Amino acid sequence: MPDHLRQFVIHGEKDGDYRITRIGDQVILKVKANFHAHKTGQSDASFSAQTDAVEDRACTDARENFVSDCVVDTRRLGARDLELRFRDMDRDGVDAELVFPSLGLMLPRIADREGQRVACQIYNDWAWDYCKASAGRLVPAAMIPCIDFDDALAECKRTAALGYAAFCLWEGMNNYNDVRWDPIFAFAGENDIPLVFHTGVGDVNIRALKGPGSGMFNYTRQMNDAVDIITLLVGGGVLDRNPKAHILFAEHSAGWLWGLAERMDEIYHGHAPVIHPKLSRLPSQIIRDQVHCALQNDVGSVATRRGVGVGALLFATDYPHSEGTFPFSQKVVDRMMQENADADMSDFVAILGGNAARLFKRANLAGKVEERARALA
Repeated sequence: MPDHLRQFVIHGEKDGDYRITRIGDQVILKVKANFHAHKTGQSDASFSAQTDAVEDRACTDARENFVSDCVVDTRRLGARDLELRFRDMDRDGVDAELVFPSLGLMLPRIADREGQRVACQIYNDWAWDYCKASAGRLVPAAMIPCIDFDDALAECKRTAALGYAAFCLWEGMNNYNDVRWDPIFAFAGENDIPLVFHTGVGDVNIRALKGPGSGMFNYTRQMNDAVDIITLLVGGGVLDRNPKAHILFAEHSAGWLWGLAERMDEIYHGHAPVIHPKLSRLPSQIIRDQVHCALQNDVGSVATRRGVGVGALLFATDYPHSEGTFPFSQKVVDRMMQENADADMSDFVAILGGNAARLFKRANLAGKVEERARALA
């Protein structure tokens, strides 16, 4: 950051048992240092018990300090090391991933217009160069400043010129019914670049409740941010006026999307006198045409395709988070197929890669999806 914006530098530090994220001197987030081990709070051996059999690969793993006794190594060693990231992706059967920043997830918390704009530019330039070494396996999302509409459109155009295949917007804003979003959504649609939303990225209170039940409440309600954004973009007409634009929600689950589509149709008809603007398509059709959600362990979400279409669903591993599917993604996919016997292989090909290839056209994923599909045939 330039000297006159140093007070907006995002940085992390360890303080005893905690990791603290700051913007300048302001504390933005404070979590336990072992936060990412919270899934079991136990050993890798107990975590690996969910597998059907011991994995021999752990015994011959070339990584240093691998888990002994031939248990599955569940550590996500590729969080910041590309070589180890590719090794983990291969091990988990993953060809490509949409990736988001770590400290950069705090970019929306920079409340200064210039500070947020410049910080986004710096991150986007770095992320593009960093991900080049992945040869297309890592698809970075450009972080778009959202304080000012002109700044947002300018960064969309600048990062599109670099070659980005995704734009990341902020959550927690109640202005997605504003017509000033139209040029941004129109540009994204014309250039086949989806607008993506990552849970907790924006002016959202990720710790809305404290006390009994707070963990359950705070994590579960993250899907509410997606519900609000979809309702604003559909109800306000932004998606209807820009039918080429697509939006995707990461880490919000997916099973609720069908119910939301039905509810919005009910409101559109039942409260017609107060519904403005009038839409050219029913809300459920706009959702079917333009809205997408990532699923992971919530494999029952596949049933949602019956209401909003299979094109709404994309599988994600959520690497490197502890609640993700790594390193058991293959088994999660097997369970997905077993528990959704009414779906056919074309549905699974779409969810596991085909929809991503169509959505992120600039990432050139179609060839790999076709190769995978042939292997399944």
